[in-house]
Amino acid sequence: MVINENVKRKIIPIAGGKGGVGKTLIAANLATELARNGKDTIVIDLDLGGSNLHTCLGMKNTGMGIGNFLSSREVMFQDLIQPTPYKNLRFIAGDVLVSGLANIQFSQKKRLLRNILKLEADYILLDLGSGSNFNAIDFFLISNSGFLVTTAQTTSVLNAYGFLKNLAFRFLIRAFNKHEEISKYLRKVIKERKPGSFVTIAEVVKKLRAIDLENGKKAKKYMSILKPKLIINMAESPDDLLVIEKLRDLIQSSLVLDVECMGLIYSDDAVTKSLSNHQPFTVREGESIAAKDIERIALKIVQSGRFPDMPLDLNYYKDTFELTQIEAKNDYEEITSLSKSEDEINIGDLLSIISTQKKQINELKGTLRMLTMNRP
Repeated sequence: MVINENVKRKIIPIAGGKGGVGKTLIAANLATELARNGKDTIVIDLDLGGSNLHTCLGMKNTGMGIGNFLSSREVMFQDLIQPTPYKNLRFIAGDVLVSGLANIQFSQKKRLLRNILKLEADYILLDLGSGSNFNAIDFFLISNSGFLVTTAQTTSVLNAYGFLKNLAFRFLIRAFNKHEEISKYLRKVIKERKPGSFVTIAEVVKKLRAIDLENGKKAKKYMSILKPKLIINMAESPDDLLVIEKLRDLIQSSLVLDVECMGLIYSDDAVTKSLSNHQPFTVREGESIAAKDIERIALKIVQSGRFPDMPLDLNYYKDTFELTQIEAKNDYEEITSLSKSEDEINIGDLLSIISTQKKQINELKGTLRMLTMNRP
């Protein structure tokens, strides 16, 4: 695992607990924003079996991709790197319509991970597949600080929690793989889980301390290495963050994970327009609210010398969630202000049309009177 705060090259996996939360759009637009800030950036499509990152970047699916690399030993990983229309941004395509990659073998996964770790760039973004399968989780664990995209909808929040729960167990199993008794206990806990029941990581750590005090302490320390961050997408109002804060509290109490919030992105027609035009909305609709939200997230990353540590002034904000709440309220005021302005413009236009029509009617009446008066 890459500990991002200790290295210059930052690897940022981007996952979604479920499909449809917009993780690919965020990956594409965040990559273009990091590149626009002068950072050498590579974005990789790791949604194997459903690759479509190229579409969000406005590129054709004609070059070699990971599908070719995994299906042929003759293809070199470096040969997969493609230029994009955007300065400082390079791209590695996904399955490129090569079939059978939705469930790759462990040896293929290891080969792929080794080659990703050899890449040289300031930032390497990974667009992962949806869900909590082992591929998505293992790719997320390539570094200690990936982004988990969620909406405020109940199903999305529950899936985000499920992703982090599976991530925590997977991480501990890997960490104690050589400790037979602990490894056996962890696998037993997972295997014996009943529907609706869940042994928390906090309870697991307590049990590990009972098995072996030192390894129990290690387990808690290991969990502190993980620093996942949340992005709330398709938000409708600042109140959406209240649901996510409850998710944060649940994650902290039961999974022993300290999660932070990178930002909130509002629903925006500019996103739909950009999809229709096959261009990142940060490029095509740079003045839109969604584009500004992405730009703000990119700046937080760039301005953090030891990312994932955030450049946060604790004299002004208690934590990243409070900062996001302030940002969300300011954005919402701008959205409602623009909406009111548009309504006022529309009313003004309507009054102008009515006034013109009245004038035309009066002129027409005058013309009819003249015609009547002049009739022999």
